[in-house]
Amino acid sequence: MALRDSHRLGSVGASLARRVRRPIAFGLTLAAMLAAPLAVASPVATLQRREGQPLAMAHQLARGRLVVHRFTLAGRPLRGAFEVVRYGARGDVRTVASRGVELAPELAPTDARLGGEAAWQRFVANAPAGGPAAPERAPELVYRLVGGVPIMAWEVQLPLVIRPEPTRRTIWLSAESGELIDERENVFTSRARIYPENPSRTPVAIDVTLHDIDVDGPGVPLVGTRISAMNCSAVAPAVVPPWHDEGDCFPVARTHSDVGGDFYVALPNILHPTESMDPDDLYAELSMYAHGERFLQLMAARGLEGYRCEHSLLLGNFRGLTPSVDRDFEPLNNAFFSDQCDPEQGATMVFGQGTDVDFAFDGDVIYHELGHGVVAMLAPEGLTQANRRSDGLLVDATAINEAVADYISVMVTGDPELAEYVGRFAPAQSTPYIRTAENDRACPNDLAGQSHNDSEPLMGALWVARTAIGKSLDDVVLQSLTRLAPDATLEDMAARLVEVAGEMQDAGQLTEADVEILARELDARSLFDCPRVVTDAAEVARGRTLYLRKVNAAVTPWWPGPMQLRYEIPEGAQEAVVEAELTARGDGDASAIVLVKRSDRAIEFSYDVVRRDDAGDPSGAATKAREVTLVGGDWDLAVPAERVGGATHRARIGGLRAGEIIHVAFAGTAEVDVVASSLRILDPAAGAGGDETGENGETSEDASLREAVHGGNAQASCACDTGARPRLWALSLAVLLLRRRRR
Repeated sequence: MALRDSHRLGSVGASLARRVRRPIAFGLTLAAMLAAPLAVASPVATLQRREGQPLAMAHQLARGRLVVHRFTLAGRPLRGAFEVVRYGARGDVRTVASRGVELAPELAPTDARLGGEAAWQRFVANAPAGGPAAPERAPELVYRLVGGVPIMAWEVQLPLVIRPEPTRRTIWLSAESGELIDERENVFTSRARIYPENPSRTPVAIDVTLHDIDVDGPGVPLVGTRISAMNCSAVAPAVVPPWHDEGDCFPVARTHSDVGGDFYVALPNILHPTESMDPDDLYAELSMYAHGERFLQLMAARGLEGYRCEHSLLLGNFRGLTPSVDRDFEPLNNAFFSDQCDPEQGATMVFGQGTDVDFAFDGDVIYHELGHGVVAMLAPEGLTQANRRSDGLLVDATAINEAVADYISVMVTGDPELAEYVGRFAPAQSTPYIRTAENDRACPNDLAGQSHNDSEPLMGALWVARTAIGKSLDDVVLQSLTRLAPDATLEDMAARLVEVAGEMQDAGQLTEADVEILARELDARSLFDCPRVVTDAAEVARGRTLYLRKVNAAVTPWWPGPMQLRYEIPEGAQEAVVEAELTARGDGDASAIVLVKRSDRAIEFSYDVVRRDDAGDPSGAATKAREVTLVGGDWDLAVPAERVGGATHRARIGGLRAGEIIHVAFAGTAEVDVVASSLRILDPAAGAGGDETGENGETSEDASLREAVHGGNAQASCACDTGARPRLWALSLAVLLLRRRRR
């Protein structure tokens, strides 16, 4: 690998040699990790602000008018940069949030070495067997901010793929090498008589009015001005949508109006489990439409004058057609938001026909998935990116996304429990809900680097504050979204919440006591200042779960984990043994490395975006360059975690002294995401293995973090875990009457 003489793009930092401080103990030499800063193709390029796009918020909610400005660099879109400006009612103008506008544009390259098709073909050639599906549209040449550095890249939108795991990725391929430099996962998983929330919590059906359907005759499907609801059938329709994948059920409209313009479907009686397992029921289709329309009405009443998608397609009863072990279909035990706003390209939201429950029966699940659309609409660049922080790689942005989606569901229902039907009737679920806002989760001990789990401290704080402050807190939450960067941390969200609340106090919309309540609840969860280091000795010994990000061509040598452990070597000991159960989230072998710093200060990671030259063809006649994030840090030792049996892996750190303080971090070294469960530092007095773990070394805490229905790539889904046989709640069988709105 050769080093290039070149200028750094963006701010000038410390030298690369200083940033890579320690030798690596598992076969990578220092020379193999060194790389040059990004080369410059042109000395001059201009950064220009584009005409702003007003956010769809009422003036009362925004306290004026909010406009989002985006930027071009050398005439091409600069993805990841934005500026949010508020034009106040009194003529005042204020920038409330910005990202990327401080770049040094004169250093930006302006020429692409590879065309879009060539970059795509290189990516496909290096992809796993089978390769990715064809893009939704032709690649677009843009600049992408990666670690604060604008890199010229081809932006490629991959289509929605639901099985084996839901995913709809946007990827950026280097215009220099065709290598993957960044990616974003967009999947986060008439009249009517319906169950007001779900057939478990509210078992008495009520009549509601559907405002977007107005028909007088038969044969009209559930297609309104803003929402369409479709079923999923094992029988192919006359026209199969172009986005249908082989082996999946077929999207069809099966619920139609009768001669009077009304709709009749049978309500499921969930005392009979077969009715929750029926993949051909019509209630799923109706439930999605009715709850979706209700959601949009309530959001409009809260001051949102639009939705992420002008028209949203909701698909229910989704499943694979290949028989499973105990079903004549392959269940999808989840629901998810895909951020697909073009019905010709795929569904906006998908609700699975699960093994034991139908996810479209639960209004909370529908509200949650729709809530992700609100986040995508209000956050200027979405909330999807990992934060490259000095103490670890954090998934806080997606955790905030999940917390706000839960909060929005609470706004609609007024109760803290999410998805009581799924919770009570999924046999493996141990609680009568999938999540609750009434929790005592706090940072950092209850974080795991997994978005749904890490959302709970924020959601818990917001729920307590809302019970005291009231609906005014809704405005605080919605406005705060407009000020968040795509890689926002929990600390960023806490600061923005209090910032907005303070402004609303100045405007007379909140009291000083209201702001103090909000700040107190956030502080009680340590959300203002949360170093990702577990310092409590009991917590370190108890064992925890961490999610470790996979290695790919965009990083060298690996991404650090989301949490560190502080450990004091006990009296009489001269070593520490780190143990974890490693499980791959996908096809491949799980592996990890343990990083150790012999200090009472946490490991400080650094991230440098550099250009690295790789060998080209065997003759040496050609080389290729690729942009890569070089991860460095001030750790002292890097010890591979070696498998000792089953999924159990251990790393032994010797040469230590009694009373010495060390900090330990994990990093995944596999080409798939890895779950490290039961991760702990063993008590030398107890010996290796003496513990309170269950089968495969899993602790009760690990069990609570299982993600049985959430894919490795999915970022916005219901993630409904399923644990013990639930109680059954009596429901009567009824007939559902759906009547269109009268003129």
